[in-house]
Amino acid sequence: MENTFDINTFSEERQAEPASYKQCQALGFHFAKQKNGNMDWRLAKQVTAMLYGKSKEGKFSFKQASAQFNKKTMPKAFKDAIDLYLSQNS
Repeated sequence: MENTFDINTFSEERQAEPASYKQCQALGFHFAKQKNGNMDWRLAKQVTAMLYGKSKEGKFSFKQASAQFNKKTMPKAFKDAIDLYLSQNS
């Protein structure tokens, strides 16, 4: 399937707005899919929650979220943020 999404079709104002929950959820699925095709559901939920929290704080925009779909592996900053949260709340 070909990716037909073009971020440039959105206005600059929309691109600067916080990422939507569905974008964060899709990124969670994107980064939690394992090489064998299975899904790490715990990781997917952790990534979704972390990104949506950053979005609500105004630290993760629609444009930033769109750029993350081009990455094959989860950025270290995401892993560190999840680990920090888990260590503080467990």
